[in-house]
Amino acid sequence: MPAPENAAVTPFRHTRDGGAGRPPRAARPSLTALLAVPVALTTLFALVRLTGTEATWPLRMAVAYTPYLAAAALVPPLLALALRRRRLALAGCLAPVVLAALLVPRVLTDGAVVGVPLRVGSANLYYGEADPAAVVAFAREVDVLSVQELTPEAADALDAAGLGEVLPHRVLTPGPGATGTGLYARRPLTPADAPPGRFAMTAAVLDGVEFLAVHTSAPYAPGLVDDWLAELAALPRADGVPRVLAGDFNATLDHAALRALLDSGYTDAAEATGHGLTGTWRPHSGDHGTVLGLTPPPVALDHVLVSGLGVASLRFADLPGGDHRVLAASLALPDWAHD
Repeated sequence: MPAPENAAVTPFRHTRDGGAGRPPRAARPSLTALLAVPVALTTLFALVRLTGTEATWPLRMAVAYTPYLAAAALVPPLLALALRRRRLALAGCLAPVVLAALLVPRVLTDGAVVGVPLRVGSANLYYGEADPAAVVAFAREVDVLSVQELTPEAADALDAAGLGEVLPHRVLTPGPGATGTGLYARRPLTPADAPPGRFAMTAAVLDGVEFLAVHTSAPYAPGLVDDWLAELAALPRADGVPRVLAGDFNATLDHAALRALLDSGYTDAAEATGHGLTGTWRPHSGDHGTVLGLTPPPVALDHVLVSGLGVASLRFADLPGGDHRVLAASLALPDWAHD
């Protein structure tokens, strides 16, 4: 029957949780605090990367994976937004925005370059165990080849596979395990002095351009960090001399020590050609670099750095038997190089 005209009518209210006539659910401070932890951590990491203050071993290792951590930094603000923590979501945007600003230039290409073509390759032989035939096939693409982890046995195997016919000139510093390096070329090389390090590096001059086969220590344990930093600091700075540093730097473009070298005047071939996020190293199962038996994603430890030359293109390829990809950079020499 209808209610009397003077009867009070109470509206039927629905709340977000489907209840009728119930007050809105109280905010959950514990959930906000829980979300604030990853926001704070990603923000701190972004500031460490921005300022180059990776002063401890764990941070130096983490910095190598900056592109992956940048993607992961999107998760906390998106989750906060989904849960209507708008202020927290806004604060969480700082880390991905800062990291994106640092990473996006690596997928942009520089302008066209002109000059005398010079093709330079880099191959890490993984304790000399990489497939010699694959290395020789790759060598056909380049004029100068930097090799790392060159053992005496690997040097003999490369010759037996025909490398001497492809790149007949060489300056080699072979050694046991991962300690050896070498340079192979189509035209005569003049040996030069190389900086010191736990691993031998090999230097030579061709057509007025200095070449250095680079292999620095790997900072996979706290006790190796000082060696790694010292070896990166000992690499020749850009000083107006045309120079190519090619090899395994055991550092990415996110490490402050490598950026200090670049800031002296070098160009990274991968960054110049829009491939600055391409990973070149992924450990084999059980190698140093694996964590609790898990293999991490690839990171860009191998580089071709140039000073006084242009970069036209860069190609990557897998190397059977190796744990690094090979790099083939097409460079442009100054015109005087063949005058």
